[in-house]
Amino acid sequence: MTGSPRRVAVLTGTRADYGLLSRLARALDADRRTELLLIVSGSHLSQRHGNTVDEIVADGVPVADRVPIWGDSDEPEAVAQDFGTAVGLFAGSLRRLGPDVVVVLGDRLEALAMATAATILGIPVAHIHGGELTEGAMDESLRHAITKLSSLHFVTTDEHRRRVIQLGEQPDRVLTLGAPVLDAIAELHLLNRDELRRRFGISFGAITVLLTFHPAAFDPVPSVELLGWLLSAVDAQPGAHLIITGTNSDIGSDEIRAVIADYVRANPGTTDYVESFGQLGYLSTMGVVDLVVGNSSSTVLEAPLLGIPSVLVGDRQEGRPLSPSVLRPSPDATAILEAVSLALAPTFRASFSGAPSVFGTPGFARRAVEVLASADLLRTPRKRFNDLSTTPPNDGNAQCQNAC
Repeated sequence: MTGSPRRVAVLTGTRADYGLLSRLARALDADRRTELLLIVSGSHLSQRHGNTVDEIVADGVPVADRVPIWGDSDEPEAVAQDFGTAVGLFAGSLRRLGPDVVVVLGDRLEALAMATAATILGIPVAHIHGGELTEGAMDESLRHAITKLSSLHFVTTDEHRRRVIQLGEQPDRVLTLGAPVLDAIAELHLLNRDELRRRFGISFGAITVLLTFHPAAFDPVPSVELLGWLLSAVDAQPGAHLIITGTNSDIGSDEIRAVIADYVRANPGTTDYVESFGQLGYLSTMGVVDLVVGNSSSTVLEAPLLGIPSVLVGDRQEGRPLSPSVLRPSPDATAILEAVSLALAPTFRASFSGAPSVFGTPGFARRAVEVLASADLLRTPRKRFNDLSTTPPNDGNAQCQNAC
């Protein structure tokens, strides 16, 4: 290789995205053609959310910069103000580090703030997990906005690739690389129940259920009501033991945390709470429970990959492809109870055993490093429309071209 290594900044803002990005970060750090610049931000730097930057340090992944961006309030106005501040703080970090390209994942506010800062500074953005749908959350708009700020797109399925191209992105810069989590599942040596008991102090029952639940602004019913129905449905299962993980730092998370805290206090013998398992702990726990429930993306991605049935409630993941192992009941107490009971039936698990993954095959990190090390980085990418037709659609607005 001639010349200096390509400097690749990677943003991680939550325990969830670090789990998906950690293999890519290690691969970039190990490749002589690239230099990893890991920027740690968001809830990683929050004591309330477990100060999960310590897990990154323990992994031995070098941290190039720590950028705290979130305040203590989850009220929309406060979050909006924090977001504006975050753009400036990320711009300062990028100026100090001087990357050639910035990698962001998913649909969170941290990713949008970083993509905005990089675009203003003229630094190309590579976006992972574009083209997906989560119609029941604000994330939907954030993800598509990040897509339009990006010049490289690493998508998980061909369907997602078509959507990104439909948004106007150049087809040769939209690459189907599969889901990053496949690498983790393929490479991790998952812990067994005894190891999980010792490491996290959790218990397992005749039936064990893993719950992860986040606030969702666009749900048809209040998130706390959905959560209450879900908790009641688990309570109704004889011998059930519930393991609950911490929620994201989203708008409305305080209310969700309060409901969970009250439930844990009221059910000390049948419930365990773990703020942050880390990826190894979370996937290992998921792999040995009987059922995964909630509205996290793990109900539609990780759980099916591990062959565990899941019940997805609410609209937070609306639009994502669903494996046969995922049940999605209507948002009412009776339907959620019926779904939880059905998902725990042995005949249900047998019905989807051996079904192929809808998210591709392992190897995302290797494929992504190859692109990041060698692709033409367009510092000023031109954004064009991919016109589907030269004939204007007959949508009733033809008369408004000049007057509206």
